[in-house]
Amino acid sequence: MQYKTYRDEGLLIGSGPVEAAHRSVLQQRLKLSGQRWTVDGAQAIADLRCYRKSGAWSTIQQLVAAA
Repeated sequence: MQYKTYRDEGLLIGSGPVEAAHRSVLQQRLKLSGQRWTVDGAQAIADLRCYRKSGAWSTIQQLVAAA
């Protein structure tokens, strides 16, 4: 990403909110003591937590109910 170009155009760029979300949504669950994850398992949990934190949990409930 060309940070200087964006800053020169007056656009704000910051990674703080993304890094905070990574800590609260992903690391909080995936880095618990003694846990081991496969790539597929970690992705599944990450997907579910993102749905939950984004307010789209009803989508998951509808998918489960339809199965």
